[in-house]
Amino acid sequence: MYINYGDKDFFQYGCLVDAEHSDTEFDMLVCRPYDDEEDKFQFAQITVDITDSWIDKKAVMSYIGMTETTFDPIQYAIGCADYYGWENFGAGSMYQVDWANVTRKEIEDILKHYLIASDNLDITW
Repeated sequence: MYINYGDKDFFQYGCLVDAEHSDTEFDMLVCRPYDDEEDKFQFAQITVDITDSWIDKKAVMSYIGMTETTFDPIQYAIGCADYYGWENFGAGSMYQVDWANVTRKEIEDILKHYLIASDNLDITW
């Protein structure tokens, strides 16, 4: 089941994290709207392994305002995706659509196949 860690409206900076994750690897469904185009979004399923050696932990933690004492692996994984970009975590490899140019209807059709918790999320698909 995917749990919401993003905006209450998934189509405004959505981030759903699979609750069946390991301690270090997190599957996410992420969505960002384009400010200047109606009904155009970036949408991807990505996997972040927070133990990847190429990730600069200090840089990511500084970017998201996290310290060692406040370390949260899920928030850190989300921060890694935001800091490095989704393309570094498999964006575009899961669907038959262009992850950087997706319509709301295409996203809704994909999300219907996932089990998503409705807590803190307005689900309208």
